[in-house]
Amino acid sequence: MSGSPSPGSGLTRIAQVYSPTEAALTVAALEGAGFQVFVPGYHTHNTVPHMAVAFGGIPVMVRSDQAAEAARFLDALDRPATPDTPPEDAPHLPWWRRLLALVIFLLTGTAPPLKGRFKGPRDG
Repeated sequence: MSGSPSPGSGLTRIAQVYSPTEAALTVAALEGAGFQVFVPGYHTHNTVPHMAVAFGGIPVMVRSDQAAEAARFLDALDRPATPDTPPEDAPHLPWWRRLLALVIFLLTGTAPPLKGRFKGPRDG
């Protein structure tokens, strides 16, 4: 999706997203802030977006020497506009939304789409 990283620099995954749209927005934000971004498999996910979870999501990677700063940048973007506004995907959803998601899952076998930047155990 963007230019290749400089030779000799390693890559570090700073995000794992599950939507081509979210990957494109994440890349645009990072590139706009001056980071070099690499998104392996983006075009595959863009072709078959319904398979994103099965493929394990879309990794967003930057040069290793930029990883900490890029992760802080994305974390700053994820913060709500005001401190008393909870983020959209807060873990404390109203009971009725959790119940609705459970009923839909039981009836159809599908879960709501994943949103947000997901951090793995190595993402700190």
